[in-house]
Amino acid sequence: MSKKRSAPGTMLDLWRPPRGAGEPIGCLTTTYTFDPGLFDEQCLGRFLEVESDPNREDLAYLLERETRLGSTYAGVLVDHTQAGVEHSLRWDVLPVRIWGGKQHAKISLLSWTRCIRIIIASANLTESGYRYNHEIAVAVDSTPQEAEREQLGAAIGFLRSLVAFVPGAAPEMPVVKRSLAFLNQVEIQASQWKAAAAANGYDRKLVFSLPRLGSNPVNGGADIEPRSALDEAAEFCRKRGGSPQEAWIASPFFDPCSGELDPATAALCKKMARGVTRRLTMCVPAIGSPHDAVLRLAAPRSLLQTPAHYSGEVEIGVLPQSDADRNARPWHAKMLALRSDQYSALLIGSSNFTRAGLGIGERCNAEANLLMLAVQRPHAREPRELEAVWPEFNPVEHPEKAEWEGPAPEHDEEERADQPLLPAGFLVATYRGGTEREILLQLEPSGLPAQWSLSACGQEIVELLGSERWIANGSPSVIRLPWGLLHPPEKLHVCWPEGEGFWPLNVEDASQLPPPIALENMAADDMLQILAAADPSAAFRAWTKRQKTGDGFDEELDAALPTDLDPLARYDLRATFLRRVRTRARVLAKLRENLERPAFSKQAVQWRLEGFIGVKPLVQRLTHEVVTGNGKVDETLLTLADVLIVLRDLDYQPAEGALSAVDFGEIYLPFLRELAECVDHQVRPQHARISSDVRDFWSRVVERCQN
Repeated sequence: MSKKRSAPGTMLDLWRPPRGAGEPIGCLTTTYTFDPGLFDEQCLGRFLEVESDPNREDLAYLLERETRLGSTYAGVLVDHTQAGVEHSLRWDVLPVRIWGGKQHAKISLLSWTRCIRIIIASANLTESGYRYNHEIAVAVDSTPQEAEREQLGAAIGFLRSLVAFVPGAAPEMPVVKRSLAFLNQVEIQASQWKAAAAANGYDRKLVFSLPRLGSNPVNGGADIEPRSALDEAAEFCRKRGGSPQEAWIASPFFDPCSGELDPATAALCKKMARGVTRRLTMCVPAIGSPHDAVLRLAAPRSLLQTPAHYSGEVEIGVLPQSDADRNARPWHAKMLALRSDQYSALLIGSSNFTRAGLGIGERCNAEANLLMLAVQRPHAREPRELEAVWPEFNPVEHPEKAEWEGPAPEHDEEERADQPLLPAGFLVATYRGGTEREILLQLEPSGLPAQWSLSACGQEIVELLGSERWIANGSPSVIRLPWGLLHPPEKLHVCWPEGEGFWPLNVEDASQLPPPIALENMAADDMLQILAAADPSAAFRAWTKRQKTGDGFDEELDAALPTDLDPLARYDLRATFLRRVRTRARVLAKLRENLERPAFSKQAVQWRLEGFIGVKPLVQRLTHEVVTGNGKVDETLLTLADVLIVLRDLDYQPAEGALSAVDFGEIYLPFLRELAECVDHQVRPQHARISSDVRDFWSRVVERCQN
């Protein structure tokens, strides 16, 4: 069976690859509130297995993370009210706008070469969600031997639908194109794996809430049909053993309700079995202590009153607000247990017990949940395992005497997070790097306020555009603004008379982003050593450590006395040169070995070749040393020729699930021909400084690369 993780532990561990998972391919995750620092350093750091510590090895961490992200896809679908925060342009932020609702789902799709993981959770990508709140999460893994095809198909389909809710979404939009390409890749990857056998103990189903969306280009012009987590869960249970007779609810938030009936409770009662007494247990948060003289509950009284209208009985419980060690742990998990004589089922995920969360009203959120159902059999352990997940709670003896104060938004992380709504006319902002840097804006004029201004935030604030200048230029829907600075802005700030907010900025092509400033001092030999290293993480740390010492001295690397520096040994120039040649040969052999490794996406190939620590920058640095060399031109050119020989004789090694040799060659061979031609063009003016033998050898190498 594929693994299910529901035991107590840290949710960040779910972002770590299991043993044998292989190299990371990409991840796409969703959240409502969002902390980009947590996602960047903690989630992605674990997913990518970044070994450097961001707190103690900041430069090494930056370089290692940037290098790993260059060949990996990462994206976050976040509610548009929370989407404008500063983030690395190496990964995408896709704002989701749901009219009358929220992007409230918490589902993550993580892909490595030999494992695909779906994480369903109640926690947002925030410090509170991952470190302090009482949350719940489950991961379902697929491997080449056991692929959960049904669950993967459901997750991919939901994420595709969610991408369609991105403002201005179109197949050619860079962030949309990248996210859909990743989902397609995961789909193809899983289709080649063996389907998992039918479960004996548990049946599982991903259930979602989603509003209707009319015809849109991302969905091939078709409508996205509305979905209800409650309807899908109840239907699944009925097919396995009839309607539930008993329901347990644990939710941190409920609908405000001034009437006698709670809509969510009424909808649940209608889904339960008829002809029997329906039993409900409602676990709700308390305000203050459960032991106060007068119990105050953060829920509407209608929860207590509604079941009686549907032949039901209700028990009220108070959710725990601290852990076993008495540390404050606000309850944020969302759980719904459904039971009958035939089964015990547990629904966990993002859906609060509200109309929007369950998908039963006109206003509907995007929600993602996992339903786990265990059939009741003699001596079966699975139903007991599901029941054991339920929290211990304090039953309320006289709930009618409690003060039902209704939902308390000030006590809920998500309800406190509401931001001013960015006017709908601000659709898409994209940064284009390269030699002609610019910011591309897509606007919907009918959705813009009468007055507004747009600024870029970074080390300094740069005013980009205002409504007056925009109107004077003809009110275009697509605008190209030149960007003179080398590094892109950190975020875009929009002001209008009723408020202010941030507009998400993504990059058109991450390969066009400038390398970190620290790499300007990296020599060609250093870059070659890193590219050839068996452990690039250790190589990054060693290089950054040398930069901090200022004199190149490294206590760990220089503690031993090399034999060729022994003052008592006879110095032999020829032996030293031969040793240097042999060392370079070993390094080039390791470089070739690393470049021949299987690549699992075109992005990985392109980053391997053109990333800021890649083949092209290495060759450019060596070429620069030839052009500016003083007395070592021949030796540097020979090193450059050796690198080109390695590139010319490269024998790519495909693997299962990786790019084929043909696909690799379609990218690699034109790159090599263009690179050799460009380098030779720069070297030719230096021929007078190069010996004739080396010059002839160089010409033969270039000719081989171009054929």
